[in-house]
Amino acid sequence: MVRVSTVVNTLFRYMKYGALMINFNFLDEWLLLKSNVKNLFLNQRLTRFPYLIGVLFLLLEVYIGNLINFLGIVDSLKLTPNDTFSNYFGRIVLTSDYYIDEPIFFIMTIIINLLGAFMLSELVKRRLNDYSGSAIGRYLQYIILIVNILLRGYWGYNQSLTDIDLRVTADFYIYLFYEYIVLLLLIFVPSNKVANQYGLPSGKQRSGEYIITYKPIYSSSDDKKREDYWDTIGLSHSIDSFRSMFINKLFDYRTRAKRQELYWGVFMFQIITSALNSVLFYFYENIFNVETAIVASLVIYWIFWVWYILANISCTVRRLHDTGLSAYWLISMFIPFINIYTLYMTVFKPSIHSVELNSINE
Repeated sequence: MVRVSTVVNTLFRYMKYGALMINFNFLDEWLLLKSNVKNLFLNQRLTRFPYLIGVLFLLLEVYIGNLINFLGIVDSLKLTPNDTFSNYFGRIVLTSDYYIDEPIFFIMTIIINLLGAFMLSELVKRRLNDYSGSAIGRYLQYIILIVNILLRGYWGYNQSLTDIDLRVTADFYIYLFYEYIVLLLLIFVPSNKVANQYGLPSGKQRSGEYIITYKPIYSSSDDKKREDYWDTIGLSHSIDSFRSMFINKLFDYRTRAKRQELYWGVFMFQIITSALNSVLFYFYENIFNVETAIVASLVIYWIFWVWYILANISCTVRRLHDTGLSAYWLISMFIPFINIYTLYMTVFKPSIHSVELNSINE
């Protein structure tokens, strides 16, 4: 069992002594990962903004998966202008460079959309948990799962492993879109300002005997806080963010990084490297020839690309630390659906403001 004090001490070290720590500690990261997973089950409330991001990115991933799957079966069926698909979609033409067999299409459609339905129901449950301490969220989760299982059963009943009905499949995709849009309206459900059995209000998180508080996502618009807002997004620190991300902390996997470092670091890198590449291409073209300029530009492009990847890996690790997550969550960026959580925590989640003892346990 993970000792809570060890995990919290790790968080404190990231917060207080981050600038002095440059080595990657595998044990600390593993302990923190175990605590992160435990906290996901301990804290089951979701405020409006993370719910919005979660549903939108989930919808995007589900439809990308369905589109890739769909294009494969369209190509494998070798449709002609007289086919039902063409008559249903009019003059729309879909092409792809690959094909998949009907059984694979059938299985992948079931897997993609059942996983999507489960993730959607979990988001809905946590959103309603933030509104009420009752079991309404869990009941609605069951309803969503049952409806989606029945819907997939109906779709599967109208298919066969040798003959896919694309019209029924298209209707199925359209229904899914409406389902996501309707459930997205839960962003208008107000959050409860008191703690309940599912967690703490205002995005606070329990971690054993401790409470983790995060900075606000954005500031209000009065004069003083407007200055804080510009400081938060880092407009006045764009060059510093670039220098920190791509030079000073290129191989730093131990400290922390604010959102502004990731935002402005990437933005300034694109501007600087694009301008530099154009200047160098003009230089090589005038001194040598076009062929040499093209080769030199390609070499410089790949150097910049490797530099960009290395900087993004280290900055993502530091951003995870800044939100209280283990660096091992970086691996989940390559796992569909789970990567939505990691993406939100990396790109949108504010920095940890404080880690305090729970007053009840103090």
